[in-house]
Amino acid sequence: MTGSHDTINTPDKANATYTAGLVSPLRDDQLDYPALLMGNYLLGSGALSSRLGNRVRQQEGLSYSIGSSLSVSSFDKRSGLTITAICNPINIGRVEKAIQEELARLLRDGVTRDELDRGKQGYLQAQKVGRSSDTALVGILANLSHSGRTMDYQVELEKNIEALTPEQVLSALRKHIDPKKLVIVTAGDFETKPSGGSE
Repeated sequence: MTGSHDTINTPDKANATYTAGLVSPLRDDQLDYPALLMGNYLLGSGALSSRLGNRVRQQEGLSYSIGSSLSVSSFDKRSGLTITAICNPINIGRVEKAIQEELARLLRDGVTRDELDRGKQGYLQAQKVGRSSDTALVGILANLSHSGRTMDYQVELEKNIEALTPEQVLSALRKHIDPKKLVIVTAGDFETKPSGGSE
């Protein structure tokens, strides 16, 4: 599968959107899953503490919101990575460039031990907080039951995440993320000339 890039003009819309995604043959009981999960968390799922959040929103102020998400099936070897951003149409080119650079840097250099440790702490704490809600816990148990699992699966997953090394995360990222296979779609009012401002 090769990547693609499409642009959709949406006249009179105040914001532009960037969406990129790719699929990979991975199921959530395979060895690579915890490492890819953490890699995605550090890339863009960890809100403002992520690579994309730090670079695109906090440092350069280019995007109103940005993040990545990972969806991995419990039944089939099918996973999907999605990167999304919302910005002023005049900034779409800079947003795209920053995302490409951060993804390339992550795949080239990997993550540091300190970055990974902080990521683990943030992710595992979020899981713990999530389970403190009865409604969320019922949802977790229902999903586990649907795939024939118990909370033992979640316990094992979190143990594996806690034991991850930077090398394992980099290996999983390189195995399952190929920037050349990204399908990218940008949409916005790219034909109207801005009256002023640069946000």
